[in-house]
Amino acid sequence: MATSLFKMPFDIEKTKIRQIYRSEELEKAQVETITCDEMKQIYGELKFDRLHEDRPYTYTSLVTSIDGRIAFTDAPQGPLIAKMNRYDGDGAGADWWILNMLRAVSDGDIIGAGTMNAESDYTAHVFSQELENARIAAGMQPVPWNIISSLDATDIPFDHVLFKTPEVPVMISTSRAGIPVIQEKMKEDYYLVGPVENISQVTDEMIASMKENRDKILVIATGDKAPDSKVALYIMKKFGLDKVLVETPSYMHFLVAQGLMDELFFNYSCIYVGGQALTIGKFGREFGSKDHPHTRMLSIHTHSDHFFYFRHKLIYG
Repeated sequence: MATSLFKMPFDIEKTKIRQIYRSEELEKAQVETITCDEMKQIYGELKFDRLHEDRPYTYTSLVTSIDGRIAFTDAPQGPLIAKMNRYDGDGAGADWWILNMLRAVSDGDIIGAGTMNAESDYTAHVFSQELENARIAAGMQPVPWNIISSLDATDIPFDHVLFKTPEVPVMISTSRAGIPVIQEKMKEDYYLVGPVENISQVTDEMIASMKENRDKILVIATGDKAPDSKVALYIMKKFGLDKVLVETPSYMHFLVAQGLMDELFFNYSCIYVGGQALTIGKFGREFGSKDHPHTRMLSIHTHSDHFFYFRHKLIYG
């Protein structure tokens, strides 16, 4: 059944993008996703490589300037890198639609507490009614799990609308240090999983209890002062999350550093920013000349000469 969450129409003619490159690697993709007329006309098919047994298949969606900036210093809202492209405003609409497509094919969507603090009405649901309908037709729940990633829960705004919207299933991934914070500040019903120190502690009974309490906010506590991503992702996989979208750039960079990120959907707004403006992974560990991941380009789409949409497969080791 369709949700009552806010939707917006997408003009197919203004939004559609054209594929100008497709890697032969995509012919090996085995994992089908949803499909609908809107998706076929705007983007085409979307398949993924084989799934993992011990964690969800992870991917991200970001829009950058030509020099890799994800925000202006004087106006730090992320979407402006797309919206302020004066030569292709509809390209920004295509960027927003791609994010919705990637939400639509996901089982969970990892968001940061920083985004919640910046946007009081933020919910990671699907804004296209046709894409939501396609999720439901494919047997998926209407809204992917909104997964809040936080080191110790101290940055989570517990009065946020996300906790008060029953149609949006919510999960928190935090550390042992976050447990007392949640116990003190969480006003809604929640179910605590953990603290879990390692994968061997994840039992069938634990996962069954999570499923029995899926109508509550699920809190996964791993690690001591910061979540153990390998354990947290393992729990999510056993819970049934096969594909997870990561919307927070800082956590995306951390997962790349851990070798736990599979694909990057990087949309390229042809503007130049420079200076000290925020870049991807600016506050995370940088890679060295002898130790860094590579990518294989899977596809390139274009909306015009001023906006491009790249899909990368990460290669580690």
